[in-house]
Amino acid sequence: MKTVATAKLSQEGCDIIVNAAVEKAKELKQVGSICIVDAGGHLMAFKRMTNGRTHNVMIAQAKARCAALTTAATGKTGRDGSEIPDHQVLAQTLAVGPGWFISIEGGLPITVDGQCIGAAGFSGAPAAVDRQIVQAGIDAFNKA
Repeated sequence: MKTVATAKLSQEGCDIIVNAAVEKAKELKQVGSICIVDAGGHLMAFKRMTNGRTHNVMIAQAKARCAALTTAATGKTGRDGSEIPDHQVLAQTLAVGPGWFISIEGGLPITVDGQCIGAAGFSGAPAAVDRQIVQAGIDAFNKA
């Protein structure tokens, strides 16, 4: 087979994720930025909440890009559940490039039928809460 059918994230899908994530952030009394990228890490949607800090803009984008390109959640835990050593995190960040790889929780891939079609990243709350906020957005996408 020379080609494979692929699903693509739509603007409607992005809006579902962004809106649900923002609602979850408000529920948790958090303020930040949410970023949605396609499977190649290219920006599709972004929202900085009122009073969101400016540096969280770049962190949310890095989390989303990293999750899309690795097709895995961001953080210091590998796919097998083991902790990734600091030297490996640093090496990966330098090899891939700052802004494209990050070891902080809060970025999750968006998958449809086992295929990564994009990713979402949130920054502004503690890292574990960032992940909860992104998960709420992806859960809403999966239910829609």
